[in-house]
Amino acid sequence: MAKKYQRRKKRKTKKQAISRKYWIFASLGLLVAALSAFIYHEKIHIKTSYSVSEIATVNPGEDTLLYPYLFKVQTKKIASVTNLAVEGYLLTSYKGEQITFAKVRYEDKLYYIKANQLKITQSNSINAYIASLNYPHEQIDNQINNAFAKKAYATSNAKPKGVLIHDTDNDRSDINDEINYMAKNYQTQGIFVHAFIDNTRIVQIADNQYMAQGAGPKANPYYIQFEMTRLTDADSFARQLANAAYYTAYMLHKYQLPVTLASKDGSGSLWTHALASEYLGGTDHQDPEEYWSAASQNYFGTDYGLEQFRDLVQVYYNQF
Repeated sequence: MAKKYQRRKKRKTKKQAISRKYWIFASLGLLVAALSAFIYHEKIHIKTSYSVSEIATVNPGEDTLLYPYLFKVQTKKIASVTNLAVEGYLLTSYKGEQITFAKVRYEDKLYYIKANQLKITQSNSINAYIASLNYPHEQIDNQINNAFAKKAYATSNAKPKGVLIHDTDNDRSDINDEINYMAKNYQTQGIFVHAFIDNTRIVQIADNQYMAQGAGPKANPYYIQFEMTRLTDADSFARQLANAAYYTAYMLHKYQLPVTLASKDGSGSLWTHALASEYLGGTDHQDPEEYWSAASQNYFGTDYGLEQFRDLVQVYYNQF
């Protein structure tokens, strides 16, 4: 009888031990799952990134936080006005929100900071003049002409992969003349862009969800395109560049694209008609380089090209 009782006691003790192990493992599993969910919830997810070399100033404040990792829990505050070396940008998502972070070097360590907290130092005199105006821009005026064809972009997701810049190559016309001419001659010439930009207006005439027909068969299926009219004084030219940079940044941000220069291999999000001619083919135009070069030298005594425009676009991009 005693042996039978001992066997029952051993079986009961064994079951209790197994039960305790089960609950321990179950609890650990739940803890790991909860911790993983917390980390995923608080982690900043990178969509794309790219390198730059910039200098920026940041001001101290409650919201001016440096992140040693792309994780919202651990942060470092900046105590005074500080210069930072900007080494790159990251397009991220956090709790469903699209956020641009800058990768910066502070006290010889790498950190991340929200890009809208940076004040980029502009070395080019035209960009510096625009900065002195507090980076002005007009709002986009949608005047969509439904006569223009609606063909999908030739990318895998049917979205554009960049923005391409033109100029009108006409010193004697204004934005209204150019818009009317394009609309009037579309049926015979088959040419149109998405928008026209001068110093006081950004007029979008075609739906940017569909390709334009202004830069040849190898560029049209991939890029949002706009025309810059030719202006004849320093302030107007600078404000036009500001509007063009804002429109470009708006479109790149809308389609979650980085701010990167065109390359021979077809990569990059910032293009001119001239670079499309050189790198892609199917067209031979050289705009807007001639207009930019002449205007920048005549009005500011400096050079201006796509690299300087990229610096300006990045500032507007950081504001979104």
